Amino acid sequence: MAFANFRRILRLSTFEKRRSKEYEHVRRDLDPNEVWEIVGELGDGAFGKVYKIMIEFCPGGAVDAVMLELDRGLTEPQIQVICRQMLEALVYLHSKKIIHRDLKAGNVLLTQDGDIKLADFGVSAKNIKTLQRRDSFIGTPYWMAPEVVMCETMKDTPYDYKADIWSLGITLIEMAQIEPPHHELNPMRVLLKIAKSDPPTLNCPSKWSPEFKDFLKTALDKNPETRPSAAQLLEHSFVNKVTSNRALRELVAEAKAEVMEEIEDNREEGEEDESSEPLSPITNPQSGLLDDKVNPMEERSRQSKHLEPVNKERKSIGNWPESSHLENAAGEKLANGNLDSPIQFASTRSKRDSDSGSTSASESMDLTISLSADLSLNRESGSLSLKDSRIHNKTLKRTRKFVVDGVEVSVTTSKIISEDEKKDEEMRFLRRQELRELRLLQKEEHRNQTQLNNKHHLQLEQMLRRFEQEMTAKKKFFDTELENLERQQKQQIEKMEQDHSLRRREEAKRIRAEQERDYNKFQEHLKQKKKEVKTEAEKLPRYVRKESMKVKTEEFAQKKQVLEREFVAKQKEDLELAMNNITVQNRKEICDKERECLNKKQQLMRDREASIWELEEHHLQEKHQLIKQQLKDQYFLQRHELVRKHDKEREQMQRYNQRMIEQLRIRQQQEKARLPKIQRSEGKTRMAMYKKSLHINSSGSMSEQREKIKQFAQQEEKRQKAERQQQQQKHEFQMKEMSAQCESNANELQQLQNEKCHLLVEHETQKLKALDENHNQHLKDWRDMLRPRKKALEDELNQKKWEQEMFFRLSEAADGQTPASLNKPVKFVPFSSAECS
Repeated sequence: MAFANFRRILRLSTFEKRRSKEYEHVRRDLDPNEVWEIVGELGDGAFGKVYKIMIEFCPGGAVDAVMLELDRGLTEPQIQVICRQMLEALVYLHSKKIIHRDLKAGNVLLTQDGDIKLADFGVSAKNIKTLQRRDSFIGTPYWMAPEVVMCETMKDTPYDYKADIWSLGITLIEMAQIEPPHHELNPMRVLLKIAKSDPPTLNCPSKWSPEFKDFLKTALDKNPETRPSAAQLLEHSFVNKVTSNRALRELVAEAKAEVMEEIEDNREEGEEDESSEPLSPITNPQSGLLDDKVNPMEERSRQSKHLEPVNKERKSIGNWPESSHLENAAGEKLANGNLDSPIQFASTRSKRDSDSGSTSASESMDLTISLSADLSLNRESGSLSLKDSRIHNKTLKRTRKFVVDGVEVSVTTSKIISEDEKKDEEMRFLRRQELRELRLLQKEEHRNQTQLNNKHHLQLEQMLRRFEQEMTAKKKFFDTELENLERQQKQQIEKMEQDHSLRRREEAKRIRAEQERDYNKFQEHLKQKKKEVKTEAEKLPRYVRKESMKVKTEEFAQKKQVLEREFVAKQKEDLELAMNNITVQNRKEICDKERECLNKKQQLMRDREASIWELEEHHLQEKHQLIKQQLKDQYFLQRHELVRKHDKEREQMQRYNQRMIEQLRIRQQQEKARLPKIQRSEGKTRMAMYKKSLHINSSGSMSEQREKIKQFAQQEEKRQKAERQQQQQKHEFQMKEMSAQCESNANELQQLQNEKCHLLVEHETQKLKALDENHNQHLKDWRDMLRPRKKALEDELNQKKWEQEMFFRLSEAADGQTPASLNKPVKFVPFSSAECS
């Protein structure tokens, strides 16, 4: 304690030498198999099952961590090198059909050699086709492309590789300004801002080159169709001249350098200047906390501008800059909003003190009234004194020494450390935690979406497989019926052929038997005729009897031969005619049977096609119903995920509002606790100045002066009481405004949720309507295609029927029969003795 007081008396600075961490978490020269036990697979990665991981170690760490370590953004040469290497990495990834989908400074790692590595492929997409697009809403909101944001509620506008180009542009702005655009907004409002606002730009464009600004303008094109690819951006003038990575090697060396810290406490200076430096107003805290257009995150961003390095010395350490006074002045300017008022007031007071012999009592009273008014105005604005601000501020100087390419480099930075530093760090940590929670929700949403898509794909496959089975079964049934019909037809034809052969044999046997009897009768008749001829010859005279017998016998023998020949020919002709009639009759029966079978076969084919058409229509209807139900399931999942995300964002909003209210309450308590001290100090100052003025204008007796002092003390007590009441009213007003702001933020969040839900329902209605219209059109086209199919079927059946008729006619023509002879009756004529005579 004594040493601390001694240091304060001598105004000694606090030195602290801090070395960078040398990878304490890395254990070297150890076999992992000896330390860890391999239990099993790690799980599902972005591209399949993960059984082992080999990660390249990047000593430089992530770019965002480097910026936080250095308390500044990157320089333009450093951004150029990182941009060039990121573009080369994106060209490679996109050539492998991979979309990173989560580009940001936290996923850009630095190696010791000054190269960068893209990391965190947990939400990346591996496409199958080059022109394949994605509709998953995934990534970190602040870096999302507009087309990715639109996929939260509309899946019909998918995105491709150019979404990474937008994220690249946002990452470059983040590297230049430490934080991405709209970092002061919560994720829900960021998404709305990205979708509806113009592309973001740099906060201070004058600090950057025209090439850098043109590159950002080119990359941050809201239209993905006109946004250039990574290969095209490599030709841009901002990166095409990058040949060395020295800037990154310097950055890594600076981030990992030995750090010498010096902390200067401003408390003693404020205490010594208390008697000579008046109070000065600062900006109203309520305007900074409760402004609807300015978020507390924006205030912190503005303060970070004053924390950039103020001096850099190369190749030698040299003397540190005498910038503490300027930094303090800047800090006072930042804390109070005005630096001229206290200077003017101090000069006025000094002039009054030096000119004590010539001032009058009226001037003294004017001074008192003016002083009272100034101090009252001070407290009405909710201000704090410079002295009180300096009590809590310290100046931190850091000197980093490192070696790049054999050259020793020293970089000295100076900044003011205030209580807001801890708050900023806490807010940054809470924002990262919120983003982590949101990313977990996105991963779970992506997993649920993948599971639903797999389920829908399986349902569709099962339905198509069932359709195929039903169609195969239906065709198989009719094919079986057709085979049975053809088999029955064949059996019937064979039976008819057998019956025909049997009938032909029987009929031929019967006819031959009749013809045999007729032939025998004919022979008997000829014998009788021969006897009659002999009898007639015997009746003739004896001298001519022999000769006449011989002649008549020869004539009868010749006539007999002729009659026998004619009789046998007639019988043969009758037999052939009878057989032909039987054959023709059989062929007619077979033709009729084949016509009947053909009609049955064609009717079966008509029934088969009709059943197939009916089944096709049923399948179209069922497929439409399944796709419609799947679409409803898809939107139900989106609504469910939207509600979950809204609940998480509402929870984060409630935590944020509670933090703001708690911070306001703590600040009000601090102001309430400081007010009596300030009033006592000011009261003493006022009383001393008033007594001094009375002493200068020594008019009146001592009792009158004591009475004036008593009246002044009573007036001061009333004024202080009024100030306390005014402060209480101001605190109540601030709390009401803060509550109203919190409620307004919650209402705005709910309104955004309602708009998203309404947009989702409207889009679902449009998709269902479009799906129904598409189905009706498809059904109409199918029915229009059905008419020519029916006509083609009838033409084919008629062609087969005509071919069958032509075949029958050709068969009849080959047999020498006409169609009319098929109905000609066959008559077997028995033997008649009259024909022989």
